[in-house]
Formats: sequence, C-alpha cells, structure tokens
Amino acid sequence: MDPQVDDWRPVLEPLSVLRRGWPNPTWTWDERFTMLASSFPKDKEMQARASAAHALPYAWDMNSLATAPAGLRTICENTGGLRAGQMLMAGKAGGIVLYGLWWPWGGGGTITLRIGLGAHDVNEEPFPQVRELFDVRR
Repeated sequence: MDPQVDDWRPVLEPLSVLRRGWPNPTWTWDERFTMLASSFPKDKEMQARASAAHALPYAWDMNSLATAPAGLRTICENTGGLRAGQMLMAGKAGGIVLYGLWWPWGGGGTITLRIGLGAHDVNEEPFPQVRELFDVRR
C-alpha cells in the first residue's frame, strides 16, 4: 500500500462516495475560489443532495449561517456570503474539514456545488490525491 494514499484515506473515501453518486461526471477547477466545481440540472437536485451528504452532512442557509463554526462562516464571507437558495455545507474527514458551496444559478435551472478542503491555505491548489480522484487538471 502507498503510505501517502493511506494517509488520505479518511478524506478520499467520503469524496469517492460523493463522486460515485454525483449526477454529473465532470468536475472542473474553480480558479476564483480554489475549489472543485460541478454543475447539474435542477431535476437532479435530490440525487446531488443525497450524494453530497456522504462527505458534507452539515448545511446552513442564509437564515442559519450564524450557527455555523466561525472558520466556515469566514470561508462563506470570503466567497460572497449566502443568498436565498444557497447553502454552505461541511463535513470532517480525519483531521480535514471539507466544505461545499451549493449555489443555484440565477435562472434556477442549474445548481453548482463547489468543494474545498479546510486544511490547506486557500491560495494553494487542493491536494494531488483529491484532484486525481475528481480527474481535475489545471
């Protein structure tokens, strides 16, 4: 076994489950927020929510955001805050905090989930193993 992969197993396992159930196989790199991103049609929202819950079981909307941990609120503020219909999502995998931004598009027909990792400098690219899992190249 590769010790580097073993070290990341607690992070890679829930993200693998998320990816397997995700309604769109394509993930991209969101340069603005240093996050992975994937969009899907509104009619796949239930499937996407169920899939996301494997890695990001906690969620806050604009009305409950004040109850989120301070570090997650800061991430949310740094990406523009939350508007109606948007959510901040989070989960913990080993010692890593996973976070997600669930953003419906203005027309309402498409939703994007962006996923970030809370154990790295937000100006760094995600860990190579996570990028490989999601087949995201820069």
